[in-house]
Amino acid sequence: LAIERGLLLMGPDCGTAILDGVPLGFANAVRRGEIGLIGASGTGLQQVSSLIDLAGGGVSQAIGVGGRDLDARVGGRMMLAALQRLEADPGTRVIVLISKPPADEVARLVLRAAGALRTPVVVNFLSGEPDVIREHGLVPAGTFESAAAAAVALSRGAPLPAEESPSKELAAAASGQI
Repeated sequence: LAIERGLLLMGPDCGTAILDGVPLGFANAVRRGEIGLIGASGTGLQQVSSLIDLAGGGVSQAIGVGGRDLDARVGGRMMLAALQRLEADPGTRVIVLISKPPADEVARLVLRAAGALRTPVVVNFLSGEPDVIREHGLVPAGTFESAAAAAVALSRGAPLPAEESPSKELAAAASGQI
């Protein structure tokens, strides 16, 4: 019904969002910026938004879609709709996708859609295969720290940090070295 009406359904099992600077449900106080987040993990969404803020970056939108959105029965409908919203948002220059382990077929669908966007996309899917993510032209991030560091670097037009040591990259981003 939400899709038919051009709306986002925040959940079920969703309690985190920041839309146009307004926190909904549980949300951290973070600075506004150019990084849009879409999370099928509220805790992950909160952590990445906080790490982006810590690194000196900012969040344009944080859209929680509920932890079950990337389940095969739901099919990633809201993550796909949120991707389109952030692609059209003039305040978003980088997108970060965050999820608990998604169903394989849904992950492929979301990665294909994200790979077709003009906006750079960082992907932090638990159990996500970095090579598969790269095949779609996307940036894999194995940890919340590396997702935040990559997003901040991309938003600044800086080189991507090495995936192997995300804590060092997050510290460098926070100090302005990235």
